[in-house]
Amino acid sequence: MAPFKKRENINVVVADDDATTRAALRLLLQDHFYTVVGEAADGERAVELCMALKPHVVFLDIDMPKLNGNQAAQRLRELHPEIGIVVVSALSTLDNVQQARQSGASAFVVKPFNAAKLIGAIDSCLKGNHPRQ
Repeated sequence: MAPFKKRENINVVVADDDATTRAALRLLLQDHFYTVVGEAADGERAVELCMALKPHVVFLDIDMPKLNGNQAAQRLRELHPEIGIVVVSALSTLDNVQQARQSGASAFVVKPFNAAKLIGAIDSCLKGNHPRQ
């Protein structure tokens, strides 16, 4: 497998209600030269951070308090259609994937994740794969 290319100046927000998952995401992203500019434990805070920080990409866990990942994605797509949205879930059901896409997600990643999945999702976002834009 070819080594990952260095990607600079790509800002990311990570939102997951599990602190361990947030830390793992942050470390994987930072190891591949992405800048994690904010972290949130719920969907409402994720939207607030994205509005303030305007990252290139946000990772949203599908199952979070206050606003779930799909609700946060829908709100972000309406407010900031330029932000790439990646919904993350432990379950890869067709229903989960379809709901994420309908909410405006650019990509869907299944836990457990690895660097290749995360980078592929970010690349999809950066290529302009924004449904409902």
